[in-house]
Amino acid sequence: MSLKKRLNKPESITIGYALLGIVWIWGSDHVTNALFSDDINQLAVFQLFKGIFYVLITSYLLYYLIKRLYDQVNERNRELEILFTNPDLGIFKLNETGQFTEVSPNIQKITGFNQKELLGKSFLDFTPENQQKSLLDQINSISQNSPEKGFMLRYQFLSKDQKLIHLNIFGIQLLDTKKEEIAYIATFQNTTPLIHSLETLSKKNQQLQELAYDQSHLVRAPLARILAITSLFEDESLISESDQKALIRKLEISAQDLDNQIRKLSKKMVE
Repeated sequence: MSLKKRLNKPESITIGYALLGIVWIWGSDHVTNALFSDDINQLAVFQLFKGIFYVLITSYLLYYLIKRLYDQVNERNRELEILFTNPDLGIFKLNETGQFTEVSPNIQKITGFNQKELLGKSFLDFTPENQQKSLLDQINSISQNSPEKGFMLRYQFLSKDQKLIHLNIFGIQLLDTKKEEIAYIATFQNTTPLIHSLETLSKKNQQLQELAYDQSHLVRAPLARILAITSLFEDESLISESDQKALIRKLEISAQDLDNQIRKLSKKMVE
């Protein structure tokens, strides 16, 4: 640890202040007695000014420490405000039984529930039934880890209108020294728009695969028949007039089949 960090620790500041006070009182009293030991009135006046000077100096030091702490707190608050102005980010706190004890204000925009509707409720109250067992297994695994070790999990939250909200949760286990209880504090990221985008891309990919299959099988089949029939007409000596009429009919059927498949393919591409 650097010297600056060691000096900024509370115990270092307290010890330094105590030593400074002791040295000041002891040293100034010796100087006062040496200068004004024969004049009680001057001694009293000097002691008064010495006390006022000490109060002014310590007041300035106290002001400096408080202002530095205040600036640090304000800076941290500004950082948190910047962080949580993002509507997809937030923070919440749970007690040992999994009940919400604190939630950030933007939770209402994300889930539809206001803070009062969440506080005191268990996270299981907002978890789909088919996800509850998996979530409990994850929570049990987290509770067995050391308190210093953070955790990350994916959580599906049922919104007020019964829609699934996908959250990535990053948290840590804490010990509430006042209540002597375990608590959990976590930040969350709403990944629902991202999940929906991935699902849309997945559907598009499935549609492209289906279109490729239709093109390679359903469209090419009648096209192959048409090409085969037209190749027979290149040498008219190989087929009779009656066979030509039959082939023309098959050619018409294949052309209609090809037209139908192309129409279906075009409709799928529009969808």
